[in-house]
Amino acid sequence: MFQRFFDEGLAQASFMVGCDRTKQAVVIDPRRDAAIYAAAAAQHGATIVAAIESHVHADFVSGARELREIGARVLTGPGSHVAYPHDEVHDGQRMSLGDLTLTFTHSPGHTLEHVCVLAEAPNQPVRLFTGDLLFVGGVGRPDLAGEALTQRLAGDLFDSLQRIMRLDERSEVHPGHGAGSLCGAGIGKEPSSTIGRERRQNPMLQHTDRRAFIASVRADVPPTPPYFARMKRCNAEGPPLLASIRAAGPLPSIAPAAVAALLADGASLVDLRGAADFGLGHPAGALNIGFGSKVGYWAGWVVPPDVPIVLIAEDPAHAAEAATQLLRVGLDRVEGVVAGGFNAWLRAGLPTASIEQVSASELREAVDRGDAMQLIDVRTPHEWAGGHVAGSINIPVGELAARAGELRRDAATAVMCEGGFRSALAASLLEQEGFTQVANVTGGMAAYRGSGHA
Repeated sequence: MFQRFFDEGLAQASFMVGCDRTKQAVVIDPRRDAAIYAAAAAQHGATIVAAIESHVHADFVSGARELREIGARVLTGPGSHVAYPHDEVHDGQRMSLGDLTLTFTHSPGHTLEHVCVLAEAPNQPVRLFTGDLLFVGGVGRPDLAGEALTQRLAGDLFDSLQRIMRLDERSEVHPGHGAGSLCGAGIGKEPSSTIGRERRQNPMLQHTDRRAFIASVRADVPPTPPYFARMKRCNAEGPPLLASIRAAGPLPSIAPAAVAALLADGASLVDLRGAADFGLGHPAGALNIGFGSKVGYWAGWVVPPDVPIVLIAEDPAHAAEAATQLLRVGLDRVEGVVAGGFNAWLRAGLPTASIEQVSASELREAVDRGDAMQLIDVRTPHEWAGGHVAGSINIPVGELAARAGELRRDAATAVMCEGGFRSALAASLLEQEGFTQVANVTGGMAAYRGSGHA
């Protein structure tokens, strides 16, 4: 019994593994909307007996406490000190589920309490669940516990990796994240690997000198979203149970006038429509996070955690999925969805705004003419260094609200990213900050390069 669950938006993997004979199963690193595991177990006629946390997570809300509500034990690494009932495992401890044996290896490096889980069963490959210690092509970042511990954890990371590399090279490696996660650098797209493959191909595992490894891993740390520290606290304290947050069923529909009153009191309105529709017209003050797998990810960067949130969408299913994604990053106060969408907002005569959409070719023409404007490139510094429009200002979208004071509010402002999604969000952020002449560059740098202008 083995099943992988992958959240594309957060690039987060969780696993159910168990014994087909005794019908006992465990879930490793469960996400918050944990009903998916109960449903999978039911398909196997199995019972989930434990939720195993490889570490206290920083990038998503854990579902371990949810699974505890249906009878599972919560198992964590040594010294995790989570504040709800759990058992801490020790290095070398074994757990038997019929024909399946799980062995815990204390593997500090990403965090102090981190554990890997080795799963062995007759006629099955040996599987190592590496959490955030080892990824396909990369390793975990050692800095999320704070600067005072980073040097120590970087050294621990080297030692822990050396230890698990002693396993048989055929042992499968199943990491807790895939490409796109910010829990490590250089993570590959493949869902799994082997010890032998990582020994040969993982760049970080080519370091044989501990000091060189420490310097290398510290030099290549991804950006840190502001919500990571909040997630750490949430998971350590024990997240609120979903049943205590909202009732089952569809999101409430809220009349546009009532939504406007909520906004006046400080609520956030997230518009899930695409950039083109949003640009043509949207509720004044709304944030544009176009519907897709990354709604929760980007909301974690830019939506305040303790304010009511209202969604506006063309499709009720989009709003429902977005609300679930928000719960995964601890944005629990989703009040509902605008009844009737943007058309109802217009009919109610409520304030609207628009954002100009300009093509890459139009941007080029404006640059060639020498038009007075500030061009904001909201990609990462690494992306920007790989090629950008001359004269552009690089401020990653996650930092834009905090750094808006560096920009001229009265100037004509164009915003671009790689493909147009982040720039649409960034343009809406600048509009919130009082910028009145904002344009979004459709297609972004990809279109700019494609037109031969890069």
